[in-house]
Amino acid sequence: MRAFMAALAVRLETALPGRVSVERKRDGFFSSTSHVVGIKVEHPDTIFTLSFGKPGLTAQRAKVVRGVTIGTSNLPVPQWLAELNKAVADLADRSAIAGDVLHGFL
Repeated sequence: MRAFMAALAVRLETALPGRVSVERKRDGFFSSTSHVVGIKVEHPDTIFTLSFGKPGLTAQRAKVVRGVTIGTSNLPVPQWLAELNKAVADLADRSAIAGDVLHGFL
């Protein structure tokens, strides 16, 4: 899962600069390495969040209206990826480069 999260984070950061926040956690107190524990993708009306922790992967979708979150749903990871893909396709209509980069990954 660590490799999946790292690869997805890099792809999303490349495809959607300014819309992706990645949270990384150090592997140990004295360690110089870290791993991805959270990915947040902001779409104009939705925020997609993927977290990696003790229970495994947790995927959420939050509905946003005028900057206010009005509802949050937990989703199965495959459904989250499918909905994220649709949202990225929507953004890709505005930026063809983003769609090409992420489509190759998903």
